[in-house]
Amino acid sequence: MSPLFRAGSILLIVSYPTIAETRKAAAAGNQRAAAGLPRAEEGESRHAWATGLLLRNSAQLPDLVGSDVTIDWDFEDRDGEVWTVLRHLSVEIWREPAFYEGSPRFVEVFEILRQRYGARLREVRPTAASGAYLYGDRLNSPRIIEDLNAGLRHSESD
Repeated sequence: MSPLFRAGSILLIVSYPTIAETRKAAAAGNQRAAAGLPRAEEGESRHAWATGLLLRNSAQLPDLVGSDVTIDWDFEDRDGEVWTVLRHLSVEIWREPAFYEGSPRFVEVFEILRQRYGARLREVRPTAASGAYLYGDRLNSPRIIEDLNAGLRHSESD
């Protein structure tokens, strides 16, 4: 679904067909659906591939030494894929497909990092290279990330 905004008001919501709806329409002879089906299936396949590579739980992360853990949230475009790369002291500790406007994923991963490293986690800091892809057009994304990190500093002082 994609809303169209004008001066803060929603004018229109465009609902795109699901892959199941596209398959059904193509099977019923809809030429436009049939023409779009390969691309829709490619998107579905890519989503399944990317989802299978995501960090799901704290046990997937390595043990890190030291009382202070700072994680760099970096971005790489390599071999035709875009990646979110987590590093501690310049050493890669996790890699997964990057998502444009990925601040919701940042929030999920942040919580997993907090579970793994507890009070030792000092900051999860986006690199300059990750900013455009991480924030995208979501104007509140930098604030969300700042607030998460501020929460770490606040709990540290308690």
